Amino acid sequence: MKRSINQCLVNLLWGSALLSATPLFANTDGNGTDSNSNAVIATEAESPSGGYLKIGYGYKSEVGPYEDEDKGGSLFVSGRYQLQSGFFIEASYGANELEQGLNLGYNFYNSEHWNFDILTVEAHGDIEYHIVNDVTSVQDYKDNTGMLGFRTTGIYAQTMLQFTIAPYSFNDEYDDGVYASMWAAQTWQIKNWELYASAGIEYRSENILDYYYSTSDALEEFGFPHYQADDGFNVIGQVGASYPISENVLFETYFRYTDIADSISDSPIMQLADQQPGRDDNITEYGILFSYVF
Repeated sequence: MKRSINQCLVNLLWGSALLSATPLFANTDGNGTDSNSNAVIATEAESPSGGYLKIGYGYKSEVGPYEDEDKGGSLFVSGRYQLQSGFFIEASYGANELEQGLNLGYNFYNSEHWNFDILTVEAHGDIEYHIVNDVTSVQDYKDNTGMLGFRTTGIYAQTMLQFTIAPYSFNDEYDDGVYASMWAAQTWQIKNWELYASAGIEYRSENILDYYYSTSDALEEFGFPHYQADDGFNVIGQVGASYPISENVLFETYFRYTDIADSISDSPIMQLADQQPGRDDNITEYGILFSYVF
């Protein structure tokens, strides 16, 4: 029954979103944090039809618990396109954004300062681990969690506020999960430089974190202590700057830090991940790049 409901909702929002992954002990496509948003201070209150696309390339360094340290050339993509009817698609894998993946949705109401959307969000990326000792091994795969939720975004001059709550999960492995987030961002114009700062809090309910971070019977038989994850909050801060090189080309740089919830960090799975070379308890990312805006 739930699968049928999921399919109807997905069809209503143009099909399933291709969501980013969160590798842990094995390499999978995607990136570490979750994170469902437009470019900082880029959403217009009127939300007209049309959109933009920004593609960049540059250097990125990222250290966290989910995968080995990543340094080198990286592609950055962000954009949004909205139809006259209000349906939209948006991607946020860039530098000057609240990095929160690929979303499909419907913009159903706008006021002078606020717009209101129903949309898909990624509550958590997928996780895969493969642990080996001298005698045996254990491995598991946890699929990503896409959810259906409600978002409101407010723009006041150079300040942006955004609130999201997603109570319906497309993941068939568990029920009743809740994802919520709150963001605030501010930009400043100094001559041709645009400076920005943003801060956000992401909440995941016990159902979600229990699915990814509690120890299974197989892990406990392997020797891991019993652990059941509670709900938790990730706290994210970001600063950055951009400078227009030409009409369509931007120079950008940014720094982003994610303080991961204790209920995640305390998991024996994550504590083992932290011990791997090139890993850290929390996520630190910075980059420098050139972007082309279409």
